Amino acid sequence: MSAWLRVLPTLVRVSLARHVAYRAEMTIWILTATLPLILLALWSAVVGEAPIGGFGQDEVARYFVATLVVRQVTGAWIVWELSWSIRQGTLSPRLLRPFHPLLESAVWILVAVPFRLLVLAPVLAAIVAWRPGLLAVPSPVAAAQLGVALALAWLLSYLVQCAFGLLAFWLDKSDGLFEMWMAAWGVLSGYVAPLAFFPETVRPVLRCLPFRAMLGLPVELLGGFVAPADAWVELAVGAAWTGVAWALVAVLWRRGLVRYGAFGA
Repeated sequence: MSAWLRVLPTLVRVSLARHVAYRAEMTIWILTATLPLILLALWSAVVGEAPIGGFGQDEVARYFVATLVVRQVTGAWIVWELSWSIRQGTLSPRLLRPFHPLLESAVWILVAVPFRLLVLAPVLAAIVAWRPGLLAVPSPVAAAQLGVALALAWLLSYLVQCAFGLLAFWLDKSDGLFEMWMAAWGVLSGYVAPLAFFPETVRPVLRCLPFRAMLGLPVELLGGFVAPADAWVELAVGAAWTGVAWALVAVLWRRGLVRYGAFGA
């Protein structure tokens, strides 16, 4: 831990330099991740005829703008980097460093968050100018819950990607399995449609799955769709799934290193 704390400032500076060097690529990547704006237009047209699950046009706009923000804050790309480095053998020199490779990647991804929000700011400003009612100040309790939910969403998303990336120790196309996970995530997390649009009989099951903690819960906290009193249990569910994912990654890492036989390992 002491070695990690000593090297952390250097990792932050290196990560900043990498993001600045590839700022155009990052900007393009961020601007292409605007599916929530397309979904906003789609669902606004649908609920314009009749509200669904208590969502009218104002609620849909608030929900998908919150989705756009949360997705940018909690997004990660470690699964492709990790699986590639395992298959190509470039993980080997990173194992010799005095800190864990997954921690190094975590710093790199976290440092990108301010850049993402900076690029997203003009888009958000235009949306708020279009619908000023989207602005709302949460209560101190709701703001604290939102901070915890965002942290859990980022960590859970990162750990899940690490788990799929580490499967490259055994599989050639572990990222293909991750694409299947992402298809389920898109539907069951609330990314494509709010979970309130689902039949009431399946909503309790959806609240117990890890997908909601990865996106839906922070989105609904940011949009004001969840009362603070009702959010504690769901935060606990997200924390439990994060613990499970952490343990899974630890097991895959230890056992995967035993099998690691890439060139130069």
